[in-house]
Amino acid sequence: VTPGRALMLKASRGDDETFITKSSAVSLQSGEGVVGRVFASHGEELVPNASELPASQFTRAALAEEFGIVSLAAVFWNGGVLEYGSTERWSCRPKVRIDLAARLKAVCDSSGAAYALFWEEVAGVLTVLEHYSPPKQVAALKAKRGDSETFATRSRGFSIGVGEGLVGRVFASAGKQLFPDVGAFTAERFPRTQHAKEFGIRSIACVAVGGGVLEFGAVEQWTTPPKVSFSAL
Repeated sequence: VTPGRALMLKASRGDDETFITKSSAVSLQSGEGVVGRVFASHGEELVPNASELPASQFTRAALAEEFGIVSLAAVFWNGGVLEYGSTERWSCRPKVRIDLAARLKAVCDSSGAAYALFWEEVAGVLTVLEHYSPPKQVAALKAKRGDSETFATRSRGFSIGVGEGLVGRVFASAGKQLFPDVGAFTAERFPRTQHAKEFGIRSIACVAVGGGVLEFGAVEQWTTPPKVSFSAL
């Protein structure tokens, strides 16, 4: 729930309840209702007017009417169901960035990369929106280190200004660049250089795409950037 929506509901209702908080008490079986059907079919479903559905199809129809939820969409994702809705009527399902992990996996599979990140820009600052490391890489690191950390998970805590560092400069130029040996960079040029050494990352490629930056890297040295196919919704 957006902060503005939560404040509006509290002002009108006098409590902190929302459609989400009320929905948290509902449990569904696979195949039951909108969410259950989407889970069972591994598909997606759009409900243009949720309050008009009978309780047998949507047990939260009365709640939708109570909180002014008109349309909602449900999409199978990552072993579960992503549900999102609006107080406005949707005639088609709005696209959202829910398959970035799958796209990053495809980047790693096609390039042999040890990890992949997608950096999103908000108000002039780039942060990691999604990350992926191949299971074999994660298992090898865990056996060696005794924890579940990877270069990708460590990178999540960083924020980069547009025009700063490797990622920031690639975003600002709307281009792409290969960095064959990031271990040789100073911390000023590449703040994650010590993490790269810690996790054995040698080469990194960055590509401006989808309003952000795709970053992927390898433990071996790349002399030319691998060709990958990537797009962000």
